[in-house]
Amino acid sequence: MKTKLSTLILSKLTFSSLKLTFTLLMLAFTTLTLTFTACSNDDEDNILSEDEGKQLAHPAVVNFSAGITTRVTTSSEWEAGDLVGISASEIAGTVSTPKYTNIQYKADIAGASTAFSLVETEQEEIAYTSENDMIFTAYYPYTDNKDGVIEANTATTEEEQKKIDFLFASFKGKYIEGNANQKINFTFQHKMARIRLKIKVTDATPIENRSIILGGLIHKGTFNIKSGIASANGNVENDWSLGNLSSTASGTEMEIVRIIYPQNAESLDLRIGNEDDNLKTSFTLFGNKFEPNNSYTINAEVRNGKIHATITLDNNTIEGWNENEPGKKAFIGIADNMEELTEEAKAAATWMIHNIENSEYISINQITENNINLDGYKMIWAHFDWTEANTNNDAIVDNANEAIKSYFQTGGNILASRDAARFIGKWGISQNGSYPKNNWGGNENVDFNKSLYCNNIYHPIFNNITFNEHWLPLHAEDAGYKNSNRVLQWNINDETEKYDDINAWQTATGGIQLGSDSGNSDTTIRVAEFPSRENSGKAIVIGDPSFEWKNSNEESNSMHNNLTKLATNTISYLIGQSNNK
Repeated sequence: MKTKLSTLILSKLTFSSLKLTFTLLMLAFTTLTLTFTACSNDDEDNILSEDEGKQLAHPAVVNFSAGITTRVTTSSEWEAGDLVGISASEIAGTVSTPKYTNIQYKADIAGASTAFSLVETEQEEIAYTSENDMIFTAYYPYTDNKDGVIEANTATTEEEQKKIDFLFASFKGKYIEGNANQKINFTFQHKMARIRLKIKVTDATPIENRSIILGGLIHKGTFNIKSGIASANGNVENDWSLGNLSSTASGTEMEIVRIIYPQNAESLDLRIGNEDDNLKTSFTLFGNKFEPNNSYTINAEVRNGKIHATITLDNNTIEGWNENEPGKKAFIGIADNMEELTEEAKAAATWMIHNIENSEYISINQITENNINLDGYKMIWAHFDWTEANTNNDAIVDNANEAIKSYFQTGGNILASRDAARFIGKWGISQNGSYPKNNWGGNENVDFNKSLYCNNIYHPIFNNITFNEHWLPLHAEDAGYKNSNRVLQWNINDETEKYDDINAWQTATGGIQLGSDSGNSDTTIRVAEFPSRENSGKAIVIGDPSFEWKNSNEESNSMHNNLTKLATNTISYLIGQSNNK
């Protein structure tokens, strides 16, 4: 029995002013054709073989989708025939067994977005064959490699660099009985580092057509398609030619972008021309290390017959090349100043102001009165500590809805948590105006020992956090810990807003389920990502009760680091998607 054609959708890629926009295309878009064959009720009822226990009587084909960063240094579009490789292993207890290795999927068409389909080879289409968990990994660009290790040299031309801009993604998935759409959402990340060299000529030093040489880097290395680790393993080279200066006129500016291996580097040398030109300088990188997924800018100026250069790490983000200056971020609150916020909201705002660089507090009234232009902010965090019973506060926020909606629709990114989640429909975040209507709690403190249940523990907002399987503890489970247990969730069985299944919810709202009620993971959504649509920003919505910032009984929270790490990851992730200045 054939369940479904497998296709791979990768997201829209844009590259404007070296800023990245990420758009996740859902499988239910009308551009995607799904093919089914008839199967009897007996087939459907017996998809799990009684004799084989956890083995499926019929393989269930897996569909893949992905949010992905730009995958080349100069282009923002896929080319027809671009290949990615996907592997899958089955987890039984503590044993991982490879099931599929380096299966090819290819781009059907050229463009900013494309469907990817299985390459017609003798390889099997990836499918679930049991109820066990499976780990899926994917990388770009595909190589027909038997041992899983790709050797490459980064001292190459700009045109060839796209072949070594290695991307990698992983996802833990599980077969869901009765779900016709067994879908995996990948989030790809760059595994190499990037250098942007900016040269400015401010006098008439005669250097036209002189070569630009960078020394101090290792260019030979490997990329492991199984682990996603890129490693430099050759010797340091001192004669890497990056091109020639095209002009020496005062005011000339030139930019060169290159991919390199992550590596330690004590000192770099930059030279223009040969040794006789005497245009050479040395400089060091803070920390002496190039990290994967990070972009580094070398600013060089030719002035008075000499060259001056510095190197900086661009703004640190979770995915995508790190770009630009840190930029402004804002915490949005109902009170005119932070001190007038509730204790819970004030705790969240205080943490952000003290820990997130270049962040500030903005009141709703400042937005309403046009005292603040949100367009200059990389992202905003709206976190409201009141329930729908407070109609006065709701009315105050409603006055700012159009300004926040405009910010989102023109590329601004939003973290909406706690009762700010109730406003996402008015802010244009959900494509059908939906917001979590299945809500309770928030008024009384109760004993609390629940963890956040994560449906996709490999999403970047959960990076470097220790899980207990799918559970993420954000608060101590010690006796005596109290919490207001404020829950804001979508329940697809709710009569006020009903959906056939999670996939139908995702299609209608444009959202992606990241977290849920652990006992009802197939019917509830408590944490969601809303990818970019057209020119809009991206949003993360958190309505889980564990995302509460003030411990109501004043006891220390031994899991506070997990809470702050989740917030840091989410803010960094949204900054990385920002279209705003």
